Amino acid sequence: MRRFLIHKSLQNKIGQLPISYYIYNMPIIDPALKEKIPPFLRNKFFMLFAAYFIYLLFFSQNTLISQSRLYMQLRDLEKEESYYKKEIATIKKEQRELFSGIDQMEKFARENYWMKRDSEDLYIFIESEK
Repeated sequence: MRRFLIHKSLQNKIGQLPISYYIYNMPIIDPALKEKIPPFLRNKFFMLFAAYFIYLLFFSQNTLISQSRLYMQLRDLEKEESYYKKEIATIKKEQRELFSGIDQMEKFARENYWMKRDSEDLYIFIESEK
């Protein structure tokens, strides 16, 4: 015959209590061992919060690692945005200068597209790089 380990406080009450009492109220952990565990670790709400925090930290879509990657990506995009805003401002300034008069348009066409008048000759000097 097999003997079951029963807590000392319940040894005298065996047979007097309904079976549901044994199922729900029998201590799984020895009370002496239970007292060695810090109270905050015995709190079921703390354990639930800790499990949820670990889930959020490592297993959910919004993990700490992915949030840091997204933050770095956001910083890079903000830098790009400021660069392009500066570029747009300089291009608008050049556009205003270009359309300010016919002389400016002619100068732009000569410098960038090598355009010339019929009575002119165009000489292009290429500097050698050393």
